[in-house]
Amino acid sequence: MAGTIVKIKQSTVAGKKPVAGDLQQGELAINVQDQILYSKDSSGEIFAIGSIKEVDMGNWNSDVLLDGGDNNDAVLKTYDGGASV
Repeated sequence: MAGTIVKIKQSTVAGKKPVAGDLQQGELAINVQDQILYSKDSSGEIFAIGSIKEVDMGNWNSDVLLDGGDNNDAVLKTYDGGASV
């Protein structure tokens, strides 16, 4: 494919996503700040290709109160995403 150039629409504004009027079906757009690739499907919906970046929240502790509206409340203890009751 010598000499073939593929251009992808792009944005460097964090959080900016294309809207349906920005793309044709199957056309690509990338947000280089967020590192997310987008396209448009046959129904006109914009979708992200691949996965969204994960955020490392580190080690954390939290108590979650499970209140069922009665006197039998439970506290869910969480640590690093694991859980125990």
